[in-house]
Amino acid sequence: MAHGFRAQDIRNVPRGAWWVKRWLQAIESMRLGARAGRGRVYAEQGQVTELRVEGTHVEAVAVGSRQDPYTVKIDFAPLPGGAGGFMRKIGTMSVARILAGEMPSVVEEAFALKGVSPYPTLGADRFWCSCPDWSKPCKHIAAVLYLLGDALVREPSLLLRMRGVKLPLGGDGRETALPLWKGTVRLADALAKISRRTGMA
Repeated sequence: MAHGFRAQDIRNVPRGAWWVKRWLQAIESMRLGARAGRGRVYAEQGQVTELRVEGTHVEAVAVGSRQDPYTVKIDFAPLPGGAGGFMRKIGTMSVARILAGEMPSVVEEAFALKGVSPYPTLGADRFWCSCPDWSKPCKHIAAVLYLLGDALVREPSLLLRMRGVKLPLGGDGRETALPLWKGTVRLADALAKISRRTGMA
């Protein structure tokens, strides 16, 4: 077992986190077979040691069966025509709810009007891995997708950011980091980290 980022919420998705369930269903709809199961195990066991999201581009490092780790790259299709009309459709109240950790259903409706799914989609999104498996998405890509789904539990705004929709930044003027935990993390420690990140006592 590696000591990378570990998915902690995808096995029991919190009640009300419907957008995370949709994300996981999208992975399952790719019909990856055993690769999906292995990817989920990799995500839960910490096989992904690096994960970075820059707009619509995701890069990660996954530890596999070989000595050298593999590089994973995912490019999500950006929202066509920019985010202006999209932001007007969802409204400022919805933005506030997203930043507070909720996901209004109007967001999914706004994506549908744009003709883009907010969830991982074969054909629209591009997946690449340096592993020798000719099938893409491979288990390493699946592991990264599961980790992103796990992060969406605690940071729903990531769903929009990965489609090129920028929400208001934090008080320090920077986008918040992915809420991912390395190694084994106790619930109390995780809650303390969330409180520090959100500025809540």
